[in-house]
Amino acid sequence: MQTVKLSTNGQFVIPNEIRKAHHLTVGTEFAISFVGDEIRLTPLTHFSADHGGGCCWCACAARGEKSDEKSTRAKIGKTLKARDAATRA
Repeated sequence: MQTVKLSTNGQFVIPNEIRKAHHLTVGTEFAISFVGDEIRLTPLTHFSADHGGGCCWCACAARGEKSDEKSTRAKIGKTLKARDAATRA
């Protein structure tokens, strides 16, 4: 297990080997939640514009729906909240 220190600005550095292993790049956004005494960081998926919005776009297109980044983020947030609530039950 590695340790990191919280800076005076409330920041810390995710170790390079973890960033590489999980393909975390500059600008990656995270959802943060509490699970018991733990703080959980969950990377939010970014959908590339050159792929038509990624997998969410493909699934929506197959159903004849349109998807944009705002609705995709809302769906991801809803899923993360449900998962967080399930861990607290």
